[in-house]
Amino acid sequence: ARFTGEDSNPNVYELVRKWIAPKCRALHVSYALLLNAGGVVCDTFISHAWGESVLQFIADIKDNCPDFQNRVLWTCFAANPQTWPHGNLKSFLGMAPTQSPFSKAIDNCDEFLVVRNTNKNMYLRLWCLAELAFVSSKKSATAVKVVGSMPEGAETVGGRLKNRAECSDPEDKSLLTQIINDAEGLEALITKVAEARPGDVMGLGSQQC
Repeated sequence: ARFTGEDSNPNVYELVRKWIAPKCRALHVSYALLLNAGGVVCDTFISHAWGESVLQFIADIKDNCPDFQNRVLWTCFAANPQTWPHGNLKSFLGMAPTQSPFSKAIDNCDEFLVVRNTNKNMYLRLWCLAELAFVSSKKSATAVKVVGSMPEGAETVGGRLKNRAECSDPEDKSLLTQIINDAEGLEALITKVAEARPGDVMGLGSQQC
């Protein structure tokens, strides 16, 4: 997509509304399936917040992940069907977050890429915390790589972030909060990721350091 004029630096909400949804609406598919009708197996899960600058999001990945063109990246705004009615999308995402495409993609990937941004503290979003809970519970080895920067002065203490995080769907909030509260050692992991330097890599599962 070409970003010009007042749309020269969109966030992901704007990207989905103005570019992705119009392309996908007629076929009722996700942007990923629009480009790859048969689907592809992902190996890198991207955790991020939609309030970020799309251009900065892309730059952070390109600048810090030299092998990104050889990886299959999973990101929610491309992988999930953004034009479906809320009820249909809710069914697609599953009754339990642990059965959602997010959790299944994380299980399949050997890399978990956290793309922070200076617009929004991503760990004030319950889904971002839940993604950390999912990856922390994996038994297989997963490399967690952190890129981008947090907003200036952002809260980074895991326990405080857990208590303040929100999401837009009340049903999701209840389910996600339970998963987050049940995840062992999650508060320390949240803090570690939030305070990491851009480019830091940490291991989970058999790669735990």
